[in-house]
Amino acid sequence: MIRVIGVIGRKDTGKTGLIANILKNLTGMSVATVKNSHMDLDVDSPDTDSYKLKQLADTSIFVTNKGSAFYYDRMHLKDILAKLDCDLVIVEGFKEDLIELNIPKILVTEGGRGAELKDNQTIMVIDDFKYDIDEVTAQVLEKAIVPSYTLNCGHCGYNCKGFANLLASGEVKWNKCVMSTALTLIVDGKTIPVNPFVSDIIKNTIKGIVGTLKGTENPETISIKIEKK
Repeated sequence: MIRVIGVIGRKDTGKTGLIANILKNLTGMSVATVKNSHMDLDVDSPDTDSYKLKQLADTSIFVTNKGSAFYYDRMHLKDILAKLDCDLVIVEGFKEDLIELNIPKILVTEGGRGAELKDNQTIMVIDDFKYDIDEVTAQVLEKAIVPSYTLNCGHCGYNCKGFANLLASGEVKWNKCVMSTALTLIVDGKTIPVNPFVSDIIKNTIKGIVGTLKGTENPETISIKIEKK
């Protein structure tokens, strides 16, 4: 199960520097960063922001249409997230994808530049590089969301957009979403949303079968891979 938070803002407002400071402040969890850029990226020069992210994160993915990157073609954020296996993903850019997937975000501005990007899923606005990194990190851990891929199952009492709005404002907790259950279903590399009823059926059935096998007492995790012959 991964959780995701976004960081957006206009160019040269300090987004990458903020993410680097968050990464330094996080302990005891695996973190991936995803950065979208419309310009050339140099991920190998020590004096670049992208290099700093690559050094600090467990996994770094840079998406661009040209230049040095792990992916050369534009990918939708949901396809990238489906390929990641970590505790937390911090996304820089991808404004439209974050909105579509209802992922809360931090807005970084400079002198108010970019303030118009604020919406109901903005958890905080940082202006002119002024912030308390402990406070920012706490907000990230509290409001990073398990991506629902617009399941809109309604089990939390809201649709996915409404839930993300309330999460950003602090009115609900992230683990109220059904996607925070201990079951992850991945089909052909894509994470498939599973509502609580189906999740319980799958979990209880598999746990029951595994429990009859020798050497499987009290497993922490169970992974099953089924391939088409």
